[in-house]
Amino acid sequence: MVSEFVRDKRINHGFLLKEKEVCCYKALYHDDVIGYVVRCYECEHIQIGFGNLMLTINTNAFNSFRNLLKRIMHEHSAIEKETIRCIAVPTPCEGIKLLLSLRELKEFDNMLEEADTELQSSLLLKLFSDQ
Repeated sequence: MVSEFVRDKRINHGFLLKEKEVCCYKALYHDDVIGYVVRCYECEHIQIGFGNLMLTINTNAFNSFRNLLKRIMHEHSAIEKETIRCIAVPTPCEGIKLLLSLRELKEFDNMLEEADTELQSSLLLKLFSDQ
């Protein structure tokens, strides 16, 4: 579905955020192997797909989550084996954590940073087009 969305740039994606409300998304990041980040045009929620994880959060939570990943990555930067899953990352859902390797954490961080760059670019373009 995401690949189709990325080609069209806007598609009725079919994710339900509220009862009987379907959102239309803009892709902020997409990689068939790593994952995707999309933002709803209507409710402005951001959906993150990474591995077998899918989070739907608001923009403030997205920024907090990005900052959290940066802090955790900095704290674990000295890990010798980058492929061992030994880093617990809290999620916005209480009691649920991601268990990632340093390599996966770096990929996740990079994905979110690229998505944020795209998001900021889109917001700047919107500012100029609204004038």
